[in-house]
Amino acid sequence: MKTVFFENRRLVIASSIEDFTPEKGYDALHKYSNINELRQFVDKFAKHHNNEAVGCVYFHDPEKLWEAFRSLFRVIEAAGGIVRNVNGQVLVIQRLGVPDLPKGKAEKGETPEQNALREVEEETGLGNLTLLRKLADTHHTYALGDELILKHTSWFEMSVDGTPTLTPQTEENIVAASWISPSEMNALASKTYASLRDIFQNFR
Repeated sequence: MKTVFFENRRLVIASSIEDFTPEKGYDALHKYSNINELRQFVDKFAKHHNNEAVGCVYFHDPEKLWEAFRSLFRVIEAAGGIVRNVNGQVLVIQRLGVPDLPKGKAEKGETPEQNALREVEEETGLGNLTLLRKLADTHHTYALGDELILKHTSWFEMSVDGTPTLTPQTEENIVAASWISPSEMNALASKTYASLRDIFQNFR
C-alpha cells in the first residue's frame, strides 16, 4: 500500500479497500481497469471539493496499479532528513512560514542517501553528518505549468556532534532553522505539510 498526497487530499494505492480503513470512510473509490478511467478518477480527485478527502484506488496486482499510476506523472526523486544533535534535539526549518524538514531533488547519479546528506548540508549549513537509518517514503503531487509532477521523497534520520549553529539557505525560501525537542516537533504536526504529518507526529 502507498499513499499519495494531493495537497491535503490523501489517495491510497492498494490491493483492496481493506488495506486501509479511514476513520470517516472513503470520499472516493476506484477499482482499476484501464489507464483512461484511472486518469479521469485522478483528475477528479485532485479537484475534490473536500480539501481533506481520502480516496482509494485498488487492484489485485498493486505493482501493476502503481506502474499505471506513475505513468500519469513526471516522477521526481528527492531525499531529506531529520537531524538529531548531541542533546537529543531535532532540526526543523521554516519554509515559506510552514514547519518543514530539509530536502531536495536528487542530482544525476546520486543514491537516496547521498541526496539526503547533500540537501541537509546545503539547506542548513551543517557538516559532518552521520546517516543512521531510513525513516519513510512520502509521495505528493503538484502541477508545474501544464505538467503533473509526482515527487517521491526518501527520508532518513541523521546525527551530528554537538549543537552546531544553523544557517538557513534563504535562496530556497528557508526563513529559519532551529533545534527543538521531539515533543515540540510532534506538536507541529498539524501545521506542516500533509505528506509530512505522520513523520512529525511519530518521531521520537
